[in-house]
Amino acid sequence: MAKVQVKFLSGFKGAVRGRSAEISIAGGSTVEDLLKHLCDEFGEPLRSLIFKNGKSIVENLIIFVNGRNILTINGVKTVLRDGDQIILSTPVAGG
Repeated sequence: MAKVQVKFLSGFKGAVRGRSAEISIAGGSTVEDLLKHLCDEFGEPLRSLIFKNGKSIVENLIIFVNGRNILTINGVKTVLRDGDQIILSTPVAGG
């Protein structure tokens, strides 16, 4: 088992309880596994923000693992380790 810290930034208000959560995942779990676990834990409001049609991950989801965008690592196949810090965010626009 590994414990990871997940922080929810812009766009997740109302879909999760609080701004962060400590999550226990199986050893060798990937970012994709974590996203599915989070949706199982927090339900449909979060699932609709993360998955399009319940299957593919929405294009505008931004994910960091230990401060690095997962797109510069192995994408959703990035393997998570005990103590990792994950940030989930969506783009913010203002004017």
